[in-house]
Amino acid sequence: MAGPGINQETGEYLQPGPCPINPNTGSRECPPAAEIDCLVAEKVFDQCVTEDIIYRSFPIYRDKGAPGGGEGADWHKVTSVECQVVSAECAVVDVSAPIEDNNRIVTVRQDVKLKIKLWGEHKGHPVLIGTFEETINDFFSQMLLYVPPPGALFGPAGGPFVFCEIVNFTCFGLPETVPPGAPVNNVIITVKLCKVIEVTAFVKLLVPVYGYCTPRPCVAAPQQIEIECPPIDSLFPPQRSPSSADNGNGGNNNGNAP
Repeated sequence: MAGPGINQETGEYLQPGPCPINPNTGSRECPPAAEIDCLVAEKVFDQCVTEDIIYRSFPIYRDKGAPGGGEGADWHKVTSVECQVVSAECAVVDVSAPIEDNNRIVTVRQDVKLKIKLWGEHKGHPVLIGTFEETINDFFSQMLLYVPPPGALFGPAGGPFVFCEIVNFTCFGLPETVPPGAPVNNVIITVKLCKVIEVTAFVKLLVPVYGYCTPRPCVAAPQQIEIECPPIDSLFPPQRSPSSADNGNGGNNNGNAP
């Protein structure tokens, strides 16, 4: 069983980081491993990133939310729309049978919650007409990924596992285009989602081992700047020095006694 990771040539403890450069070859060379171990690790079999664009039209109803309170504001006289993504998640809902060489169709569903603000004008000034929330949970997308079959290779509860995560998002909105003077009854919302789909499973890997990781010594945190407490010089006015007092009291006696 390996002990702490030690460089057998220098006797120093090994720390994570780039291998040292051999001055003779100019290439990085790691010290020889201490042993070979079998480790259980979560291996990434496949992963991909994709961007989805979702278009939706939502009707405007006053009872969807509280009005903005602007005098003269009409919910159907919208001049601009502000959209905010409150939350965005994706979930794997289906993994198909293998198509070829364990490549499978992965289906994911996006669940998005939106806050929509309607803006209008009153006497030439922008006014918040109202705010309401909408959800999108009926948008699905599919992609092809390598998903190995479950079995004894991964052990009990070893996988494979298929994950989906939304890593970035944005949205923006516009009022529907209507003839001049006609009421605006719908807003058009565009949502962009960036998501990562990953296939993992726990496997037993045969890897070279240098030894157990040894922590480096902690570096003390820098001390805070000391302050004078109480700050004598700033709390009290400066006093006249003795030399100044002597010059002021005896400046006219020329050293003679009275």
